Amino acid sequence: MTTSQAMLPTVRQPGTIMAALIATLVSVAAGVAAAITVYAGGTDMVKSLLSDPDVQARLGLSDDLLNAAKELGGDLFQQVLDQAYGTLSARAAFALVLAVLLLVFGVLARGAALWARILVTVFGVIAISLQLLVVTDIATSSMKLFGLLVILSTVVAVVLWWLPANGRYAKARKAAQN
Repeated sequence: MTTSQAMLPTVRQPGTIMAALIATLVSVAAGVAAAITVYAGGTDMVKSLLSDPDVQARLGLSDDLLNAAKELGGDLFQQVLDQAYGTLSARAAFALVLAVLLLVFGVLARGAALWARILVTVFGVIAISLQLLVVTDIATSSMKLFGLLVILSTVVAVVLWWLPANGRYAKARKAAQN
C-alpha cells in the first residue's frame, strides 16, 4: 500500500444501498410466493377461479355453460383446466426466473456498480410488467396481492438504486480502487 492510498478516506456505503437491497429482496420473496401459490393450487385453483361469478362474467361463461361442458365430456373440461393452468404456470415460471435474476443482480449491485443497477432496473421493469398482467388478469386474491407487492417493492427498489448518493458512492469506490 502506497502512502497516497493510505491517506485516502474510507468510502462509506450509504444507507440507501441497504434500503434498495431490502426492497429488492421483498420483491424477490413476493415473486417467489406468487409462483408457489400457482404451483400449490394446481388445476383445483383454476376450478375455483371458474366458479367465481366475476371470472365467469369476464370470460363470458355461466354456471349452466360450465355444467354443460362437464356433462359433455370430463376430458374436454379437464383440457380447458389444464390449458388455463398451463398459462398460469408459465407466468409463474417466468416470475421465478425474474426473481432469481433480481436476487443475483441486487446482491451484485451492493457496490453500486452502474452495470448492476442497470440490470436490476431492466429486470425490475420486466417483473413489474409481468405482475401488472397477473394483477389485471384472472388470478386468485393471493396472487394479486403478491403481484401488487412485487410491483410496489420493485418500484421502490428501482428508485432507491438510482438515488444520487449511490452514484457518488460508486464513483468514490472506483477512485479508491485506482
